[in-house]
Amino acid sequence: MRAATCGLCIVVGFASEAEARLRPGNPEDPEYQAVLEYEREVNARVQASHSARRGATPLAIPDIFGPGSVLNVGNVVMKVTNLGCLGNPFVSSSDPSGQWPGASSVEYLGFIYMAMGAVNPLATDPNAVRRVSFFTEWRPPTLAPEDHIYRGYDGIVNGSRFVNDDGDLDPATGQARIDEDFLDGRDNDGDGRIDEDYAAIGQQMYTCVMRDDTPEAVAAAAAERHVPLGGEVGRGVECRQTAWAYSIPGFTDFNVVNWHFFNRAGHELDSVVIGFRVNMDAGPADKSNFFSDDFDANMYPFGHFAIETKDTDKRQQRKGTHPPVSDVSPDSALCPRMVITVQGFSVADDDGDEGRTTGVPSFMLIDHTIDPTGASGPRRVGFRSFRSFPFGQSYVQGGTATIDQQRFELMTAQEHISNSADQPAMRGFIDQPSGDQKSDYSAWASIGPWLHWPADGELDCTFAIGVRPGTLKLAQGYAADYLARATTVLKTDADGEEIVGVASGGDLVAKYPSLDNALAAQLAFEGSYDETPWPLLTDFPGRETAIKAPPGQTLQMPPDCRRTDPVFVNDRQYSWFDFDCDYCTGAYSSVLNRGLFHHVWLAESPPPSPGTNLGVTYNYSDNPDRRFPPAGDGQVTIAWDNTSENVPDPKTAWFDFRGYKIWKVSDWTRPVGSTGPAEDDWTLLAEYRWFNGAPDNKRLVNGQLICPNVYIPQRGDSMRICLTRGDLWNIQSGDVIHPDPSLPCVNFPNCQIDSGLTLGTTQREGRTRYPVGRYRFVDHTVKNGFLYFYSVTAFDSTGLGQGKVELNGRHAAVEAEAVSPQSASSAHGHVWVVPNPYRGVANIQQRPSAWDLTPNGTDPTGTHIDFYGLPDGAWTIKIFTLAGDLVQTLRSTDAVDASTRTATVIDSHGQRHDNVTRQQDTAGDGQARWNLISRNGQDVVSGIYLFSVDSHRGVERGKFVLIR
Repeated sequence: MRAATCGLCIVVGFASEAEARLRPGNPEDPEYQAVLEYEREVNARVQASHSARRGATPLAIPDIFGPGSVLNVGNVVMKVTNLGCLGNPFVSSSDPSGQWPGASSVEYLGFIYMAMGAVNPLATDPNAVRRVSFFTEWRPPTLAPEDHIYRGYDGIVNGSRFVNDDGDLDPATGQARIDEDFLDGRDNDGDGRIDEDYAAIGQQMYTCVMRDDTPEAVAAAAAERHVPLGGEVGRGVECRQTAWAYSIPGFTDFNVVNWHFFNRAGHELDSVVIGFRVNMDAGPADKSNFFSDDFDANMYPFGHFAIETKDTDKRQQRKGTHPPVSDVSPDSALCPRMVITVQGFSVADDDGDEGRTTGVPSFMLIDHTIDPTGASGPRRVGFRSFRSFPFGQSYVQGGTATIDQQRFELMTAQEHISNSADQPAMRGFIDQPSGDQKSDYSAWASIGPWLHWPADGELDCTFAIGVRPGTLKLAQGYAADYLARATTVLKTDADGEEIVGVASGGDLVAKYPSLDNALAAQLAFEGSYDETPWPLLTDFPGRETAIKAPPGQTLQMPPDCRRTDPVFVNDRQYSWFDFDCDYCTGAYSSVLNRGLFHHVWLAESPPPSPGTNLGVTYNYSDNPDRRFPPAGDGQVTIAWDNTSENVPDPKTAWFDFRGYKIWKVSDWTRPVGSTGPAEDDWTLLAEYRWFNGAPDNKRLVNGQLICPNVYIPQRGDSMRICLTRGDLWNIQSGDVIHPDPSLPCVNFPNCQIDSGLTLGTTQREGRTRYPVGRYRFVDHTVKNGFLYFYSVTAFDSTGLGQGKVELNGRHAAVEAEAVSPQSASSAHGHVWVVPNPYRGVANIQQRPSAWDLTPNGTDPTGTHIDFYGLPDGAWTIKIFTLAGDLVQTLRSTDAVDASTRTATVIDSHGQRHDNVTRQQDTAGDGQARWNLISRNGQDVVSGIYLFSVDSHRGVERGKFVLIR
């Protein structure tokens, strides 16, 4: 727990950290000003929130401050916002921006800003014809509390991908409606239910909705007046953002983001482009201007690669099994390999910061909407334009765009994208060489354009942010190595151009880790073709494009790649075409006589971590549903639910859960730049296996229970172990945790039942969901007043036979989830101070214990003393100098960690509460903390101090000594 801060403290935080979080200098920089102006706007909302506690509080929107939405189950720990920004340029938030590996305090991402440009054909003002919606011009749709960021994971209830969770049908076609209700707290499909059938992905996922036409965005102070792409408030573009991360081996070094756009202008938009303003910074957060000694590596990684199709991928059909198709002999396999294209760019530190900055961050374009005909959009996935530049370079000299006219021009310009006939291996890729001097490099990249984007039309793009080990020299040497090997014609595209690439890139992958990472992300997206039933599947091999005429019309389509005659398309059903000349898209099964389903992002995964009593949305003092507060007297109680047991593997649909691991962090001192424990800080506290077998390890003999003797390593001896189904047992210690039978199921009496397949079978079973408190573990090896972190992760056993592996969830925590054990309250006795005297030292490394932490923007001293022996019920502590001057007042209801938490939380009954733990966290809490800051916001000096405690025990007095 941390000491309370006030609105004034937040204002100070804005000013004091500005230069640490943002690039220094150039106050005319519009991007710099946009962040500062937005934080001023939010600060005004902070002040207003103190007098406006009903309805939507100002800080509920947006989700960018406090311990926000941070992807932390993989190695790339990245902040996600609902403000057209990924990463953390906000000076008032201590969250990481994009650290690796784990919460290492070494940053690799400054920010990625969203941009979309378009021509509005109905605009009458010449200045409104070509506009770009950029960064803070993307906002939550409304100020309603529903419009915040939502959390999910693969396997969450109602979130099964490609499954009709709610069983509803389209009334017009009678076909299943699948994943139609985006996770955003709204009824998107008009069936009266909210978030009942959406697509969850990864072991951690955040979703939100943003729009460019909100009144707040239009009214915001800015150097250039914002005009929504549709021309007015309520007539613009909607973006549904999904960001996710994996904790499975091979997928942990990248995070994925999908932007799905809808044209809500009410009319057509033209020449639509999507832009990415990317600032990848590499260096330790505690190093001044760590971002100023980078170099860009714009051609790392990229390329075409021939990859063998997996045997489990149904698009690969053995010779003699596929239907007769032109250009492929029946004696040849169909789709034995596929071409994977990597499109990325990177940044690298110049010298590795004495071995601290060991990674290279990369932006990787994964996928976007294409038009195989080329009539209204790009025919293939790739960048439209690219520009990398050092900080401070003007637009005309190749620097950043600062106004909409420049942004639109840059995004449509086809700048630094090769179209050279002399180097076919470079065609379509970035060809801008690296800069010749170190600086703070950033970039603009774009995709598109899409012509004639109709009202309510959709556009989609997916990209990844990854980090892998590497150096500047390695990154800048990649392009030459690739071009020396890219001599193989992999195939001919729809334009008749040869695609030149690398037939076997094993040596390149081994040498260049960032290429390995990019291929892993691209192959994860590629997934596999399988036999999943789907409403819309192709009717012949290779036909990937479905077209249906508008109502009341008939269209005559030109011949495609393998048909010579025109095809007429009606408005009643879809007709399929092969416009990309590739049999491996639009895959078709000759065995099923129907098309195959493209199952993207297909991967086995460990179970999600269970919900615990440590999370900030559970562990707050005013939570009426909190039955298991973690902090006790000389102990910490970790309680969790059974979510991990009830989530089937997304690939096999098996219930393959095997057990839990409990992790702990002690002696954390909050290193500079840290927002929580680093990867190396965690220690395995205990591992428990879940007993789900038949009760054959216990028998009744003559009415007596017989339990087997089991050898216990920590005892060095055998002991009797009695297990019933649902128990957790520690093989090393022999400890058994029984599920709490008194805890009712979720949604009692209508218990929530999760469905999946019994491990290794096709037999379906159901499992009952239980809330936090189903299992409890008590750690007694703690000291009152110190901070501790805990994480409960789950593991499974995936696969069969020799292919069986164990997948583990990832441990992680942020500072707001720290637990500080508290001494018990006392009905009698007296109050005393610990430590007394308090001896502070200037250098945190010289302090005798982790009682004190390194100061940061939300905790400017990092020091504290604690009052012990406080009574139950309300109390007030007043602290005085020897001269009788009032220094500070502490109350039992004061918040102690407001600076590290979001403002409010809504309980299960729909009631809003302050999301804080208070000085008196529970009725039995007899300890209070003071951060040695006076009521005037000053750090107190050495001296003797007096205190009085006013409570139902009367007035008690004491004194303590501070030595600074």
